[in-house]
Amino acid sequence: MGVSEAPSRSTAEAPGVPPPDPAPLAQQTLAYGLSGLLVPIVGMITLPIFARVFTRSQYGLIELGTTMTTVALAITDAGMTAAVLRSFYDYRGHEERERRSVILTGFLATTLLAVVLTTAMVVFRADISRWVFGRRDEGTLVVVIAASIPALNTWRYVSEVMRIRLQAFNYLVLTLIAATVTTVLGVVGVLALGWRVEGVFFAALVGNIAAAAYGVVVVRSGLTGRFSRPELKRMLAYGLPLVPAILAAWALALVDRIILSRLGSLAQVGQYAIANRLASLLMIALTAFLFALTPFLLSTYADDPAQEKAARARTLTYLTFILSLVGLVLTLFAKEIIDVVAPRFSEAYKAVGPLMLGAVGYGLVSVLTVGFSIARKTGRLALLAVMAAAVNIGLNFALIPPFGIVGAAFATAVGYGFLAASYYWVSQRVYPTPYEPKKVLTTLALASVLGVAGVLPLGPLGVAIAVKLLALTVFVAGVRLTGIMTGAEFSELRRFMVGMIPARLSRTRA
Repeated sequence: MGVSEAPSRSTAEAPGVPPPDPAPLAQQTLAYGLSGLLVPIVGMITLPIFARVFTRSQYGLIELGTTMTTVALAITDAGMTAAVLRSFYDYRGHEERERRSVILTGFLATTLLAVVLTTAMVVFRADISRWVFGRRDEGTLVVVIAASIPALNTWRYVSEVMRIRLQAFNYLVLTLIAATVTTVLGVVGVLALGWRVEGVFFAALVGNIAAAAYGVVVVRSGLTGRFSRPELKRMLAYGLPLVPAILAAWALALVDRIILSRLGSLAQVGQYAIANRLASLLMIALTAFLFALTPFLLSTYADDPAQEKAARARTLTYLTFILSLVGLVLTLFAKEIIDVVAPRFSEAYKAVGPLMLGAVGYGLVSVLTVGFSIARKTGRLALLAVMAAAVNIGLNFALIPPFGIVGAAFATAVGYGFLAASYYWVSQRVYPTPYEPKKVLTTLALASVLGVAGVLPLGPLGVAIAVKLLALTVFVAGVRLTGIMTGAEFSELRRFMVGMIPARLSRTRA
């Protein structure tokens, strides 16, 4: 099981060609990172507004509608965005016609799927309403969500084309258009026009259409290629195995809302949604980092596979520490934060800690999948993801009745933990990498133990804050004293966070 299938583009193949200027690449990385931050930030802006306007049950409907949208987008994608990224770089810069063929073929395939799925959702809206929302009278909401799927699918696809084409500025503008239109229209509609749940998704529909229109105009030259059945077959072979993995990942991240609405209530889904919004703060930084990470690792692999392995191994250790630290902060102070931004959702803080563990697991999984991608062994991901989803669903049914939203949160944490462990075990056989699992597990254990202070009754506010700050100090000191992170590694981490891309390029140039 080697990686002979993965084409290598070492600079040795082009003697005499100088290495690229680092400045444009650094700017692109910054733009992608900022783009990745926008959607989670929008969620945090609307959180205190919607949490005060909508009831717990109505907020539960918003959460379930968002879940439905995510599932639909995973189906229409069919692994095409990942396949297009991989196939595009099978051709060199002078093979522009072949590259355009890849882009157009993927676009037509995923657009057709979006139209078919939208039609099916409209036709079966009553049945979908009953299955997702537990009642048949939300057909209008289903139709609004269905109408947004083609535009959202187009936005998602053209944004990937921009990423492939290194059109970082346009990518950032595209994301800004969607985020700004959706947020402004949604807030104005809810506060000034009396819109209810359907209005939130109508605002998203308008934002998606605006972003999709801008994106198509920008990448239109890339959509003038030739449809290729051989390319489609090759991309489907790469992308379709990812669909079960994507849907299973959806089950890990979102199916708990549906089960909670059946075994609990829409009000509990609303409480759980607030806990997830707080957990999404951890995802803000994670999304920006992971979005820049894959191109960075793939470019490093093209130059030096051994260096890529070493960089990815260190990344896993450092990422575990950073995510655990930020997650611990949010877990410890979840009650105080929710009391300020969403006081009507007073029980939500209890689910934040396990959800943070799940977010850390998601981050680890994202790093571990890179080896599979390099080796083109995506089929392995599907089986492991389905197994993790089965564990998650089973735990949801077992833990929600006695523990409610806390049980759902623990099911999510265990599901992602299972996925990370299984990915690690199999990835070491597909593409061995010198990870440091002992450091990762010790960091997670220390953060988990200290995070319990976030749900304990600690008395007056001043005492509670002092105890929680002490817990953070103990965590950092524990990481240092146990040797998980040495002084030299802390220094390297600081350099890595401040200038990863420029530092790497300067070393390459030397």
